[in-house]
Amino acid sequence: MGKWKVWLLIALGVLGSLVAWALLGRNVWNATNNVCRCDISGHKVSFVTVEPGVQLEVLDWGGTDQTLVLLTGMGDNAHVFDQFAYQFNDRFHVIGITRRGFGRSSQPAHGYDLETRARDDIAVLDKLNIREAVFVGHSVAGTELNRLGAVYPDRVKKLVYLDALDIGSGGWITLPQPPPPPEDTAGDLESVQRFAAAQARDDGYRKPLAAICNMIRTDATGRVIGAITPPEISRKIYEGLQPAEYDRIQAPVLGIFNKITPQYRLSYYWYLDPAKQEEFNRNIEALAKWIGGAIQRFRSGVKNSRVIELHDTNHYVFIVDEALVVREMRKFLLKE
Repeated sequence: MGKWKVWLLIALGVLGSLVAWALLGRNVWNATNNVCRCDISGHKVSFVTVEPGVQLEVLDWGGTDQTLVLLTGMGDNAHVFDQFAYQFNDRFHVIGITRRGFGRSSQPAHGYDLETRARDDIAVLDKLNIREAVFVGHSVAGTELNRLGAVYPDRVKKLVYLDALDIGSGGWITLPQPPPPPEDTAGDLESVQRFAAAQARDDGYRKPLAAICNMIRTDATGRVIGAITPPEISRKIYEGLQPAEYDRIQAPVLGIFNKITPQYRLSYYWYLDPAKQEEFNRNIEALAKWIGGAIQRFRSGVKNSRVIELHDTNHYVFIVDEALVVREMRKFLLKE
């Protein structure tokens, strides 16, 4: 069985993993109540209809006052924030949205263009009677933040970009990619727990188990057999990318980015054969240059922004560098 993700700058400071296949089989949800058995977070789960036949999973971690909305990277579902969300619900009402096509949200054939994805986020706010919110986006969710800030300024209090660069411009689509990690072994696929451990070794971070449970399918024995999301959904998102209109964003903005150098290495690099390591070495220099340029475009393009650069860390900054990210976010969000 092949790798379940195609590596497009995973952990390189630009984008999370792209789900690369989908097979039939039983998933890891409890059939009696449709709840993932791995989900031990104390959130409330609801499904919000954003258009006829399309429902989005919304997680609510509680809290009061200003609403803070967490938006995920490519391939992820809102459960990826199951631990991070509790860093803010003492001062904010924290919710997370699983975008269409992923996790337990609907998988319609349409609606993966940027305009519709941003409109979905606004529709969730409308259905929950939320007039204005802080939006926090990881990775590809930065494209939604760009759109929300430009088109819905009256609905946006502040924006936080978590390693969420403008992949709609700057030649990102033509960049050479690093080789993927080695194939999963049969042992890696024996259970959700072993699969999660293998991904953590490759990626250099560990997602909440519920986030992984809501990405994959298992058979009756618990063996991982496929992904919930078919690959064409991610392709449609990439095809619908648009350049950021940074000059139209009026809200205060915080950007926290992983700025890599040509010496950056992913955790799985050491498992690659020498030829693949050489390929990785060749490609990383161009990627580092692109990321540096994208951060500079953000700095100069977003007028009311504060930028924090981390160096050679991990794309999932809110997991790997949680303490720093939380500290800087709270400083930014609680300042009037």
